[in-house]
Amino acid sequence: MIGGASLILKDVPAYVMVSGNPAHAFAMNIEGMRRKGWSKTVISGLRDAFKLIYKSGLTTQEAIEQIRTGILPEVAEVQRLIDSLEQSKRGIVR
Repeated sequence: MIGGASLILKDVPAYVMVSGNPAHAFAMNIEGMRRKGWSKTVISGLRDAFKLIYKSGLTTQEAIEQIRTGILPEVAEVQRLIDSLEQSKRGIVR
């Protein structure tokens, strides 16, 4: 989800909310996930993945590897997040 009047210079990963000029990531769209009826397990896994990507100080590739080995990599939504990170052409909004 992209905030109004945001300057998007890099790719926005799946499920991530960004805002600002230039844009920065500030959260995942948890409320949208709840409204769609996603399980707490899926939401928790995505939240943990967000923390690894944005709050841990790891590079994107290091975060992807940790997500694959520890945070529900078999869940389709987590895999979609990983795919959006790997398919980025311009880097991701930080």
